[in-house]
Order: sequence, then structure tokens, then C-alpha cells
Amino acid sequence: MNFLMNFCNHLQVVGALLIGGWMVHTDQLEVGGIVAFISSIARLNDPWGDLVNYFRDLSLTQVKYRLVADRVSQLSERWLSFPTDQRTASRVRA
Repeated sequence: MNFLMNFCNHLQVVGALLIGGWMVHTDQLEVGGIVAFISSIARLNDPWGDLVNYFRDLSLTQVKYRLVADRVSQLSERWLSFPTDQRTASRVRA
């Protein structure tokens, strides 16, 4: 994921330099416009990284919750499979 984010970020800078360089060459834009555009790309990268980290943490938490819920369900099924007299006897011993 980090590789893809870094690749896209650098691809944006290269694209801005290529297109901006062509526009400077044809007198449609000045160099300051390219510099401003590249600095705005850098400012967009930080919130994008935070958003990716949020969804990564969200999916990790969902997986952990699902694992715990499955384990609790398995334990409750095992507990209910015991006869009633064994359930109370094991509860007294514990």
C-alpha cells in the first residue's frame, strides 16, 4: 500500500513537471504556477495518508472483533453441549 501511495505521489509530480514544462515552453504558464501546483500536491498527500491509515486500522479492528466473536461463540456452544448437571458441577469446582 505504501509503495502504491508513493508511486502515485511521485507520478503526480512528474506529470506536473512534464505538463507544466510544456505549458511554460508554449508561454501558457509561468514557473511559479508549477511550483504552486507541486506544493499543493505535497499538502494533499498528508490527509490521504491519514485516511488510508484510518481504514487500515478499521479493517484490522474488524478482523480482531470477528476472531474474538467466533471464539466466544465456540466456547458458548461447547458450554451448552455439556449436560446440565456437569455444567453446575464444573462451575462449583472452578
